[in-house]
Amino acid sequence: KPKKGKKADMVDALLENESRRKQELELKQQQEEAEANNRKELKNMSVDELKKALSKKGLEAAGKKDDMVEALYQAGIQEEIVAARKAKLRAMASDDFKKLLASNGLFAGKKEDIIEAVLAHEAKLVEAVKAYEAKIEEVLAKMKEELEAKTANELKDMCANKNLKLGAGKEGRIETLLQDAKASDEVDRAITALARKARAEQLLVMEAGEVLKLCEEVQTDPLVKEVLVERLLAHEADFGRVLADEEPKAKRARRA
Repeated sequence: KPKKGKKADMVDALLENESRRKQELELKQQQEEAEANNRKELKNMSVDELKKALSKKGLEAAGKKDDMVEALYQAGIQEEIVAARKAKLRAMASDDFKKLLASNGLFAGKKEDIIEAVLAHEAKLVEAVKAYEAKIEEVLAKMKEELEAKTANELKDMCANKNLKLGAGKEGRIETLLQDAKASDEVDRAITALARKARAEQLLVMEAGEVLKLCEEVQTDPLVKEVLVERLLAHEADFGRVLADEEPKAKRARRA
């Protein structure tokens, strides 16, 4: 059998590529048609029907009709994703399935129960990612508000200090700075600071015994030197510095 030349190989590769692209295009068109039909069916439902369908799925049945239609549509997409993932897990080889369990810190048991556990675990991870992305948008919105309060020259200096493109206008410089904040660890640090502040507020309203119990559970010593130093500095800020041979002012005030 004669060997194919380079030209013939190239022709075969092009034909294969065109065939694949055609199949992908047809599949995309089918998906778009299915999505359009699905949306159309949902839009033809009455408001009461939409509310009942949302409630049945455990979703909030409120808002405008278009909002409810979109909520039901997105819920349907999520159900299809879960069904496809479940089918893939069921078809997994035993060894691959065990590796998946180990990587997610899950324990063996009935396969159907484990599949549900894996799906729940993955859904939790997705929600965590969504929550973090929402925090990113929140931080960026606050940063944008702060940057918009600055002059064009101030923004220019900020860009120059970070070796960023200076741009010609205020909006462009703001966008450049926001993109840099997103690409660097600035946004992550801001989110960490917000989370730390929120957690500190939660802990401060708790009883001392409850906080101490938490420290014991995580095996943390609440009387570490750094904590004692912070408490001493806070005390001195209110009552002044205490010398080694001097009685604290607070104590003298209580005696008086």
